[in-house]
Amino acid sequence: MNSTNKHDIIIEYDDTTESYFVIWEPVVIGLGNTVHSALKDLQKAAHFGIDTTINLKRKSLTREKE
Repeated sequence: MNSTNKHDIIIEYDDTTESYFVIWEPVVIGLGNTVHSALKDLQKAAHFGIDTTINLKRKSLTREKE
C-alpha cells in the first residue's frame, strides 16, 4: 500500500522481518507485526515527538524570561 502524496502515511511490509513499517513525513516511523500495531506505534512515536518539541520550546521560553 504505497502513497504518493508527500505528507501521507506510507505503509509497507518487510518480507525479511515479516512485519509492517509505517512512515509519516517529515520522518516518523512505526513498526509492528500487523498494520494496526504499526499504526499504533507510529501514533506513539508522533506523540513523543510532539511532546518533546513542545517541552523544549517551553524550556527555552522559560530560560529567556530569566
